[in-house]
Amino acid sequence: MSATSVTLNGVTIDHWKFDDRGNFVAKFLISDIKNLSLKIGEYNTLTLKGITVNGVMFIGSQEVMVIKPK
Repeated sequence: MSATSVTLNGVTIDHWKFDDRGNFVAKFLISDIKNLSLKIGEYNTLTLKGITVNGVMFIGSQEVMVIKPK
């Protein structure tokens, strides 16, 4: 997988790793995520997109409740 091909709602990945189970873990700068037009107190659709090293595109979306931390 070319990590630079991975985006979350258009935000480019900052860095990545594999966890203990071998799953790909994408890391994004929180300041970039905070700049997204997300609605606080509501569910927002977050979409992860990328391309594998074999050129296969992947995409996944999830509704996520966005809250303002205390």
